[in-house]
Amino acid sequence: MAQSVIVKKEEKIASVISTLLPDFTEAQFIEAFIEKYPKEWDRVQKIYREHELRTKPGKSHPMPEPRKYLITALTIWKKKNTK
Repeated sequence: MAQSVIVKKEEKIASVISTLLPDFTEAQFIEAFIEKYPKEWDRVQKIYREHELRTKPGKSHPMPEPRKYLITALTIWKKKNTK
């Protein structure tokens, strides 16, 4: 089984959100995540670069650009936790 890019991603997203104002922007979330979890951010970037290196020219890989990856994770978290 493949390991998640960010271990305990949902917990970390919730932790970051708890430090932000209710009307935070995606950019504010990303900056707060990077500040609070720099090692996880480095891991996201590293894995993205590895995908880029392994992917043949002209082909794409399933991992989005690192900032987009965090935005997608935030969107999924919001859908699961906002009702």
